[in-house]
Amino acid sequence: MISFLISILPTVIYLIVLKALDSFALARFKLIIRNILFGIMWCAIAFILTNPVCLGIPASIGDVSMMPLVEEIFKGFILARLIVKRKFRFMAQCLIYGAAIGSGFSLLENIIYFYFNPDMAFGTAAVRGFGCAILHMGCTALFATILLLVYKKLHNAFGIIISIIPSVAIHFAHNIILSKQLMNPMVALALVIVIFIALFIFLFTYGEKKIHEWMDNSISNDIQTRAAIRTGNFSDTKAGEYLLSVKEQFEPEVFFDMICYVQLLLELRIAKQSDMLMRQAGFGEEDAEQRHAERNAKKAELNSLARQIGKTGMRVLAPLVQDGI
Repeated sequence: MISFLISILPTVIYLIVLKALDSFALARFKLIIRNILFGIMWCAIAFILTNPVCLGIPASIGDVSMMPLVEEIFKGFILARLIVKRKFRFMAQCLIYGAAIGSGFSLLENIIYFYFNPDMAFGTAAVRGFGCAILHMGCTALFATILLLVYKKLHNAFGIIISIIPSVAIHFAHNIILSKQLMNPMVALALVIVIFIALFIFLFTYGEKKIHEWMDNSISNDIQTRAAIRTGNFSDTKAGEYLLSVKEQFEPEVFFDMICYVQLLLELRIAKQSDMLMRQAGFGEEDAEQRHAERNAKKAELNSLARQIGKTGMRVLAPLVQDGI
């Protein structure tokens, strides 16, 4: 029973700390739970693939040195897919959902470990439970954060490979230190806790600073551009000049859809920025679900417009819509 509590305690602490740090309320509780479940699923798959006995292979053939690589690839798969598809915009989102996947992964891993080692002393169980949880949460969040920054410049698989190397290296070093007894386990646990907590706080603070800068730089421009479209003065803006310069390349109805796409995108961005400011000020929770549903409907309309515009038109719009929503 105590071992089970130790297994779930890091996840509970994570959720509490997240609530305290996420002043913009960037994380949705349903998505956090979903990512924790993803972490549990990947842990189950990794456990089967890295335990030869489960596959009917003699245990002597198993190579535990490959476990950090396999585990970090599994945990990072969903995050890499989301970042490549531009579902994450902010560093804080990478930390939140990356840690959620790592939390779920460590939760099942601890339960499995304690199940096969029921007589473990409380101190050893605590070191193992917390050390495993913080390591997985930290490495997965670190991978997602680095990938978000790297992928802006390297839009290919090489960027993903570069991003995962630090997490694999840290995970591998941690395993070697414990297996070779190069450091007292309590000291190793304290080191992992200090390093990752300090890194999390720094990245969270830095990320929220970047959110403020993004809103300061973009919200007024978005409002001005949207107002220019509505008043018929879009041609006086830089975005309008750019679009008018390529107008002759498209059919009138396609060009009209392009203008509608830009306008709808601006509306969604302004709404998102306003919601973030309201959440930080402690307002807007009572009708959050309704606003979320309305945004989803507009996103569906945006996707429909993108299909009508076509790939060529969307490439032309890319300089105007690169920030996404």
